[in-house]
Amino acid sequence: MQHILQASVNSYAIGKVDGGYSAWGYQYVMPAIGSYSYDAGACTGNVNTAVPCVGSLSLDRSSVPDSLVTTEYLNNGTKGRLLRYNFDSDYLLNSSSASGSFVPAVQGYRSGVGNMQGVLAHNNVWYVAHASASSGVHGHLWGQTTTHSVATCGGTYQCWAEHPESLTYWQSTGQVWSLTEWENLRTVFAVPLSTLPS
Repeated sequence: MQHILQASVNSYAIGKVDGGYSAWGYQYVMPAIGSYSYDAGACTGNVNTAVPCVGSLSLDRSSVPDSLVTTEYLNNGTKGRLLRYNFDSDYLLNSSSASGSFVPAVQGYRSGVGNMQGVLAHNNVWYVAHASASSGVHGHLWGQTTTHSVATCGGTYQCWAEHPESLTYWQSTGQVWSLTEWENLRTVFAVPLSTLPS
């Protein structure tokens, strides 16, 4: 988080361009300063039984230790998996080997929700944003535990943002922040965590 940069050129390019830097229409970027990869190679994006296709991630400060939670978005609407990885004291993913080369997930669940575009975990509740595959149709937000799932708005599923993306929790305000994906309709918004299904 110490390397957030502001783009100086608004274009569909990514990287250095005439006049500065561009981030495909986004105003801020976080450059990659390291990476993790799966031993089994790349994911296919079509099945939830092979290498996970991480589609979103979030920091969970309510866990001990703090952890990274992820979800996968699969191309065909297949219900993806939720995974948790613990951080060490340097905020690197906590490895289980002396060489530090292997990082196991400490929790893994198969979600009952497909097309997951965002994930947030707080106090043992996982929240996932579901995006409709159709343009112009709102998605919905699910609260999930290991025993049940609850959608936002009771039984009305299409009451979250249109094509929602990432989720993050701002502790000092008690708000969950999210954003929408469509190019001409990008919206950043916040709602109180207390109003979400638990």
